[in-house]
Amino acid sequence: MTADVPVPRADAPTVRIVDEPETRVRRFTDVIGIAGTAVGIVGVLLLGEFAIGTTEGLTQDISSISPFLQRLLVAPVNLFTAILAIVIPAVIITDMLVRREPRRIIEALGAGVLGVIVTLIAALMLYGWGGEALQASLTPRGAEMLQLPAYVGAISALLTAAGRRSTRRSLSLSWNMLWFGLAIAVIFGVVTIPSALLTVLLGRLAGLALRYWLGSTADRAYGDSLVEGLRRAGFRAQSLVRADIGHDAVHPELDAVTDALARTRQGRVYAMTTVEGHHLLVVALDGDQQAAGFVSKMWTSLRLRGIDTRPDVSLRQSAEATALVSHAARVAGVRTGRVLGMGQIRDTMLLVYQRPPAARPLADVPAAELTDAVLDALWAEIATAHSAGISHRQLNADTILVSEDVETDPAVWLTSWEMGEAATSTFAQRIDVAQVLALIAARVGAQRAVDSAFRALGAEPVEQAAPLLQTIALPPHTRAALKESEHGKVLEAVREAILERSPEAEVASENIVRFGGRTVLTIALGLVAAVVILASFNTQQFIDAVQQANPWWLVVGFMWALLTFVGAALALVAFSPVKVPFSRVLLTQVAAAYISVAVPAGVGPAALNLRLLTKRKVPTPLAVATVALVQVSSVVVTVLGLVGLTLASGSQGALAALPSTAVVIAFGVVVLVIVAALLVPAVRGWAMKRVMPMLRQTWPRLTQVMGQPWRLALGIAGNLLLTVGFVGAFQSSLLAFNQHLAVIDVAVLFFVGNAVGAAVPTPGGLGAVEIALTTGLTGAGLPYAVALSAVLVYRLLTYWLRIPLGYVAMKYLERKGEL
Repeated sequence: MTADVPVPRADAPTVRIVDEPETRVRRFTDVIGIAGTAVGIVGVLLLGEFAIGTTEGLTQDISSISPFLQRLLVAPVNLFTAILAIVIPAVIITDMLVRREPRRIIEALGAGVLGVIVTLIAALMLYGWGGEALQASLTPRGAEMLQLPAYVGAISALLTAAGRRSTRRSLSLSWNMLWFGLAIAVIFGVVTIPSALLTVLLGRLAGLALRYWLGSTADRAYGDSLVEGLRRAGFRAQSLVRADIGHDAVHPELDAVTDALARTRQGRVYAMTTVEGHHLLVVALDGDQQAAGFVSKMWTSLRLRGIDTRPDVSLRQSAEATALVSHAARVAGVRTGRVLGMGQIRDTMLLVYQRPPAARPLADVPAAELTDAVLDALWAEIATAHSAGISHRQLNADTILVSEDVETDPAVWLTSWEMGEAATSTFAQRIDVAQVLALIAARVGAQRAVDSAFRALGAEPVEQAAPLLQTIALPPHTRAALKESEHGKVLEAVREAILERSPEAEVASENIVRFGGRTVLTIALGLVAAVVILASFNTQQFIDAVQQANPWWLVVGFMWALLTFVGAALALVAFSPVKVPFSRVLLTQVAAAYISVAVPAGVGPAALNLRLLTKRKVPTPLAVATVALVQVSSVVVTVLGLVGLTLASGSQGALAALPSTAVVIAFGVVVLVIVAALLVPAVRGWAMKRVMPMLRQTWPRLTQVMGQPWRLALGIAGNLLLTVGFVGAFQSSLLAFNQHLAVIDVAVLFFVGNAVGAAVPTPGGLGAVEIALTTGLTGAGLPYAVALSAVLVYRLLTYWLRIPLGYVAMKYLERKGEL
């Protein structure tokens, strides 16, 4: 919804403003304030519970000087109570009456009532459930129970709902009066320091919650304030038309360029016509949006490697940094809108830009019109910016503008430098190249995109950008374009096209993400598993059991654990499409033990095997298919090995060698659960999505291997050796404690534990494997303490002791350039 708002000015008859009505907003800073206040409340409670000596010491120190201060402060404490309870609310309400803000008065009074309610509820909860130490820290000397003055919570909530302290002198004065009054109350022994802090925080929490729920009137510049801010910046506006909102009517000031700029610019965007007839662009950056933008930039910087966040904490710093990068790009020769002026009014920074003479954004240019001349002009602007040490970091089809006549004058303009950086890093420039490569390839195909990049930039910048061709490094607009592109898997095609031009180029994806949702989940589950294990772990029992363990069987178990590296290496050598030295493959399997500290079970070896193959110029799809074939064959061989072991045990007529009843029941329960889950359509569909792509990847490679029987035999032998190594280590751990189980029992338990570890995304299956194996052993008749000790020793041999070896192997391979 828009409205035309004529604003009379002394230097112009009227100013035509087309804008949305001023609305109430939910500030992101209030969310941050709520979180910080909650942390503060928890901190005060912990201080009262565990640092009672410190709080009592402070109280005693204050008590020792109270008589002296009481002689100076002749007025009774009741006077200060009256100041808090009557004077402060009166000052705030009077100020809002003068400003004609009846709604804010109601909100402030409502916040005060909510503050009383929250304080009373907190007092009841602390009185009923709080510990003795905590209650003592909140109880003043001479009082019989804890004291949380509700009127202090009410005043704190009222002041919070009334507005931000920095915006009004009356609020700043009232907060100072509140803290002064609380200091007097502490001196006179009315409240303790923790209770004073806790009450203020409870009231502030109530006020912030109400303020965010109802929304607050933003201190943004609208209407005459907006015009006044532009006048201070040296511009006399004749009309201002908001570009980043929907309009009910057609406005000649708006076109495809202003629409594109409105989609990419941070803040409110206006098309301004001055009284002199100049058509300019105004970007209004609002303080209530600054915190959200800064947090978003900080999150990006934390997640992505090599991306540094500009230290523009304040609104002015953000505006100045954006203007600086834009100006630097202009001076360097990049076609971009020139910064003509800046101004500030209320809580809004105004940036005035020259309107680019380009006619349309790249998003509106048909693919047929994207000639080589247009692509060369685009790459020329990128090269100019990079040669001056400037990066854009947000290049998409809306931030790139193209001239109307692309046949005779293929001029390209770059806009929206909010994420840009002067004196930038090489990594940021590589991201720019990757973003433009993906953008062009989605429109005209990978081959033309790569050819144009090589033609304009040369081989080295394009080769260096290839590992960054990842969706996480691309703007959202480009990601959507890739999904809708008629050119199929665009990023893979770009990598292949780069390899055709530079066969020695390294195009494998580079790890640019420090962490993601899966990593956070993995770490959280790992911590939960560790807590569960430690909570049920009896250290003395474990020490006693280990002291009784046979050390020679531990040595044998570790040898079995080392043998698993050989089995995994043989499997990869057998299925590898290129010849790789066995020593390198073996060291890669050892190195996988090191990264298993941070990734789920099975992920580490697969990732390193993929990296080893791609470093040897194996195409990524073929490398992925090979690694998938290794994993699938490992599962198949394990199952077939168990079946063969069962038949061999049965042929000897040794009934004791057959799986025990408990193990059979456990295995059967697992099978039934899996079958029941697959009966659910959603689960079955999810399983098919996970299994079918792997089968489609591995089947062509499997058919090739089938034609070479010696490779197939070597792969089977390697996977069988891998399984035998783990089973041997598990059996040796049991024998070390003089526990004798049938080999088939041990093998089945290993299989179940390995399956559980692969299903639970904790590092190395931490927690899940221990719980599954311990449960299985106790079900087979072993005492819990012995079963847990044997499992922990098994994990020590096959997981923890191998990590230092993996670290050494990893560093060696990195030094040799293999990983």
